[in-house]
Amino acid sequence: MNNQMKKKLKNGEVVLGSWITISSPEIPEILSVNDFDWFLFDMEHAPLTVAQLEPLLQTTSRKITPLVRVPVNSLMYVKQALDTGGEGVMIPMVNSPADASDAVSYTRYPPVGIRGTGARRASQYYSMHSEYLKTANSEVIVIVQIETKEAVNNFEDIISVDGVDGWFVGPNDLAASLGHLGQPESAVVEDEMKKMLKIAERCDKPGGTLSFDVKKAREYIGEGFKIMAIGSDDYFLFNGAREALENIRKGFR
Repeated sequence: MNNQMKKKLKNGEVVLGSWITISSPEIPEILSVNDFDWFLFDMEHAPLTVAQLEPLLQTTSRKITPLVRVPVNSLMYVKQALDTGGEGVMIPMVNSPADASDAVSYTRYPPVGIRGTGARRASQYYSMHSEYLKTANSEVIVIVQIETKEAVNNFEDIISVDGVDGWFVGPNDLAASLGHLGQPESAVVEDEMKKMLKIAERCDKPGGTLSFDVKKAREYIGEGFKIMAIGSDDYFLFNGAREALENIRKGFR
């Protein structure tokens, strides 16, 4: 495995990605034509099963790093995400260093962690199994989500856990936890994100977030975020259709 996203982050580069939520394999195949750095296959909030995940990974270009957001911080889900070919995981609701340590252990082979050695598709159906086992511990990327007040309070200890490669703020969930439900751009949320960025810079752990507004995404990048989600498959589909219809109708109304 040669994790390009992990390499770029180590070099201090900004990596741009998209959420994948629709189960058709044509979706990542189509989006792969574009110059994305990573895709996030969402098993937490989207209706994606493990059986649907594998063909989605199969049609993702090798130039794009496939991450899987597992439903919960669980050994079973993390194993399945990686064994089917995910090159990293995003772990939701990481609220403590213990949560982060568990997440890392699920992605690592013994003696460092407790991941089982059945890397089916990830090892090209066992044809490259020995080679995969040698590189997986260092190449798999682990991103923890900071989504609650508790996680904010434990932030430095969470991201300092060995094996955590980066962190990602879910602005909507964080806003809800901080008492600002439905207000992800609240000044309170923005202030906490900026505080975390300063801590993360000191710890040398890249942070991420999402904004489907180009101006706002550029602001986040300017502030120091390196892992930037700029859209999702359903967002691109909906907004591309809406924009085309609006532009055409302007001509004959």
